[in-house]
Amino acid sequence: MPNEVKPFRVPSSESWRVGEWQLLRDGIWQALPDVLEDWDADTDLQIRQLIDVDREVIVGQSALQLGAALVVTASWSSSSSQMTDLIDRVPVTDRIVTIEATLPAGRIGGVLTITTSLALAESGSAGAVASPKEPGSVLLDSTATVALQGDGAMFPVAVIDFAATPFDVDSSWVLEVSSDLEAPFLGVFQLLINERDEELVRAITRPSADASDRQLVFALEEGVAGILAEAALAVRDELRDDGGWDAGTVGAVLVSMLDDVERRGLSLPGSGPEAASDFRSRLSGVVRSLGYGRSFT
Repeated sequence: MPNEVKPFRVPSSESWRVGEWQLLRDGIWQALPDVLEDWDADTDLQIRQLIDVDREVIVGQSALQLGAALVVTASWSSSSSQMTDLIDRVPVTDRIVTIEATLPAGRIGGVLTITTSLALAESGSAGAVASPKEPGSVLLDSTATVALQGDGAMFPVAVIDFAATPFDVDSSWVLEVSSDLEAPFLGVFQLLINERDEELVRAITRPSADASDRQLVFALEEGVAGILAEAALAVRDELRDDGGWDAGTVGAVLVSMLDDVERRGLSLPGSGPEAASDFRSRLSGVVRSLGYGRSFT
């Protein structure tokens, strides 16, 4: 933010050199383009960035103590999902700092904004009166954008007051769906978040390393993916009867999901509580195997 005036001393932009973001493709790192036209919405993006940090200049110009603890962080936000998350957080211990991470396919889409920041890591690093003192004080930042264009971009997300809708006010979210398989997917599918669930709203709209925030996002991902899987299974015959669905339609997105879940042996449950219980368990496992929700570590 070049025009932002901070209430403390900051270093010049020449005190660090932020390299371009790179994308790993076929085992080779290459420049991340401004527009990724052939992006597959089912494929994660593995990215990295190298930052040259002149620690001595930064500490001096910011009036910090010589042993000041600095950290480089990177976060992303998606225009279509309205989600944001922390990419990586690396302490500055060497001249070259490497940020590297995998961006999950199920959460990104539209225009992806990636912000790299250099910040104060600890409050004990303060020096002169005008120096930054609070942990997290951003000294420098840099932003890059990439437009992701593919057949299955993440659907839009909106935070609304459920009290003004037919939805249950105690429900955290609702996925609006459509049975019109020829309709544009992004035009009829929308994830609505109940504004009363402030913890969930906070978790999906700000980058955070907080474990509880991440668990909320993982649970949301798994739930939404489960609905898409069930929707695909429910209209299996119509999806298979068609010779091919136009890119970007509900049919194209659901048939892709159907292919994924059927390859893993998932089908609609039979009758009875045992079948329902077994289906829920298998559904959870299948969507996790597709990269949605919390994975085991």
